[in-house]
Amino acid sequence: MRIAVVGCGGIGGVVAATLAAKGMNVTCVELADDLLEVLQKEEISLTGKKGRLSARVRAIRTLSEDGGSFDIIVIAVKSNALKAVFSDAKAHLCKNGCILTLQNGLEILSESESSPSVKVVAGAVGYNAVMEKPAHVDVTSDGGISIGNLTCATRDDLFIVKSSLEPAIPVFIRENIQGVLWAKLLVVCGVTGLGGVSGLLLGKLLRMREARKLFYRIVTEGTLVARRQGVKIEKLDGAINPERFSNLKEGYPLFLRWLFLKVVGVKYRNLKANIHADLERHRRTEVGFLNGKILQLGKALGQSTPVNEKIVGFVKEIEQGKRMLSPDNLCEIWRSSTAR
Repeated sequence: MRIAVVGCGGIGGVVAATLAAKGMNVTCVELADDLLEVLQKEEISLTGKKGRLSARVRAIRTLSEDGGSFDIIVIAVKSNALKAVFSDAKAHLCKNGCILTLQNGLEILSESESSPSVKVVAGAVGYNAVMEKPAHVDVTSDGGISIGNLTCATRDDLFIVKSSLEPAIPVFIRENIQGVLWAKLLVVCGVTGLGGVSGLLLGKLLRMREARKLFYRIVTEGTLVARRQGVKIEKLDGAINPERFSNLKEGYPLFLRWLFLKVVGVKYRNLKANIHADLERHRRTEVGFLNGKILQLGKALGQSTPVNEKIVGFVKEIEQGKRMLSPDNLCEIWRSSTAR
């Protein structure tokens, strides 16, 4: 079986190293020059929650360089690159092969709708991993991957994906994968959106009263949008359903929400949000595919999403150099949202 992993950063690096360590035929596809060069010379090494692991992989720049087809193509790029990568992956998939996508957003839902004959398996990642330097990944939290069919993948296809990654990465087969993707989106919008505008690590972020209250508002807005779409939100395995952090009747009492977020803040106190990291490196962020997706769908469905709208606006201003990363941004967003 031939497997390609497109995008070998934190998440993709863990998948590629895990597969290669099991002796599987893995090809990494990576556009970043510095990472590609290291992958072609050195092993991928993992440290952290999944133990220490090193494995050698074959690394190329594009799928076309291979000249062949693959049984499984894992797409682990950011949401803003998914459309182009997905289109290319379809052309390099063998007749009965499947594509496994590992993004934070919902873009794969529309992409899969336009390709009903392609076996598309969507995944929601429950672990966190950071590439500290090229080909060296630190896994900072435990967790597996929840997967489910979006098009015509069979139960056997799902079990092939599952058996390929386990036991190093637990895989959970879910019937309502759309609900799981929504759950992951809501958490990411809260954590990475607020971390992005504030420039704070998660521990300091969740100690701020304004940040916690904005988190509840972000989740509330997203939950209402999902419901209007007819989506039943389902939690990731080992996590709490984000609806419990909303201001709706399903939400926990405030003291419980605060307690859970306090535990998360202590456990992952040094976690830096992806948007925060991208802004520091002057890279284009995914905000339009995260908080921006809730904003876009909300407008189409007639559901107001003022806090997500503010997050998107502030991040774009920071990208353009019109605003600084600062905790003061959280206070400004909170004041404007309560003034409505």
